[in-house]
Amino acid sequence: MDETQPSLTLTNLTELEHQVINSARCGEIFKPAITMTVDELAVTDDPDLRIRADLLRELLRGLHGHLDPRGIRIVGVRVVGELDLDRIIAGTGLDLNQCALPDVIITGTGEFGPIRLLNARIGGQLELIRITITNTTGTALAADGLRTDSDLLMHDATITGTGELGAIRLAGARIGGQLELDQVTITNTTGPALLADGLRTESHLLMRNATITGTGELGAIRLAGAQIGGQAVLQVSRLDDSSGPLLALQEAQITEVLVFPLAVVCSAGRQGMNRRGCPNSDRTITAQGLTYPMLGEISWRQWLHLLVHHTPAYWPQPFQQLAATERAAGHDNNAREVLITQQDELRRRTPHALGNQLARSRHALWGRLGRYGYRAHRLVTALAVILTLAATLSLLAGHVTTHPGHHAAERVPPAPAKPADPGTPCSPVELVGLGIDRGLPLGTTGIRTHCDLDTTTGWGQTFTATLWALQALLWGLATLAIAAYTGLVRKPT
Repeated sequence: MDETQPSLTLTNLTELEHQVINSARCGEIFKPAITMTVDELAVTDDPDLRIRADLLRELLRGLHGHLDPRGIRIVGVRVVGELDLDRIIAGTGLDLNQCALPDVIITGTGEFGPIRLLNARIGGQLELIRITITNTTGTALAADGLRTDSDLLMHDATITGTGELGAIRLAGARIGGQLELDQVTITNTTGPALLADGLRTESHLLMRNATITGTGELGAIRLAGAQIGGQAVLQVSRLDDSSGPLLALQEAQITEVLVFPLAVVCSAGRQGMNRRGCPNSDRTITAQGLTYPMLGEISWRQWLHLLVHHTPAYWPQPFQQLAATERAAGHDNNAREVLITQQDELRRRTPHALGNQLARSRHALWGRLGRYGYRAHRLVTALAVILTLAATLSLLAGHVTTHPGHHAAERVPPAPAKPADPGTPCSPVELVGLGIDRGLPLGTTGIRTHCDLDTTTGWGQTFTATLWALQALLWGLATLAIAAYTGLVRKPT
């Protein structure tokens, strides 16, 4: 407590102010007999409900004698005048509960602004309620490295700052409870509105009905590397950044639910994966390294739309995180759809990562045939189609005449038979079996011992060569199907 300050500056203390001083000395909570709401206190002229802000400064300076360690605790009064706590080193706390401070409009200039809490340590809760902070040349609230043992609450506040350091800085801050930014208006015309890289909270981050305006490539809201110990509820009513990302969430960790702002999701995204007609293609987010157990407010398709159309670059991790979240919720089909989209985006946005043109074509073919291994049933369907085609060709060969009395496919004659002898047609079942036998990559049906293609004729050779090509294709499809089902194919990221 500062005992070297000059003598008292206040004179003619009111009865109410004397009672406040006595309560602070005794460690009691002061509450006037008349009760009003905060809104009523803000406009009242009742002298029995008003104390001067200068009295609070003098109490904290120790100019009214020794105060109880429990601090100055006041409920339900109007504090008149500007509350100046500059350079105060207080030995006790100040708790203004349900009080009105209508004259508290904090303005300042300079790089770090009118309120500086750099590396400050607060043993309890920090509340900034209905406060206006303005800095035309720098940060409005600088709280890098702030430590609080409980919540940081900022409600109904208007914060205006400038510069790349952000209007509000909470970089590296450690909040012992939850961080609430409800119904706040944060504006920065030349930098981030909220810069909270490396922020850690023991509980929720709640940003509800907020109006956020930032500028520049750092993003309107920066939570890069933040660790939120509960839910991250970003239900902003308006979020703008004319020249950069709306949200910078790279490497952030959310312990519970990420409630994403619908203000970021364009109307096309709300309907699904429509690639065209989205009016807000410039509303970007950065989410590489972001982890969360579940999404709130928006669907997985809306989040996928954001990753596809509203991120400045391709990163595999956001897709894989979304897939893991859907899989953990039991939605395996959704997870596969996300991973298929990831591969499509890999080829669309970073084709050089796949290699040369041949590698890119192979990747595209793998995507069309088996959806990169995530839709193996498509390969099985393709196998069945090719095998059916082989059977159809064999059936056709049994009806193509090569020379009088003979067909491209017919019964195998006994050894003494002569070419001039008429051949014996194969039955339709035998012809189908012949096509399957020649098309199967492995195993035979044995049908060729008594029904086969006549390779001494032109038509017989043509059908044989075509069936060899189909057999090679079946080999490839079968290999891919087995690899897809067993997970042997490593999907590029």
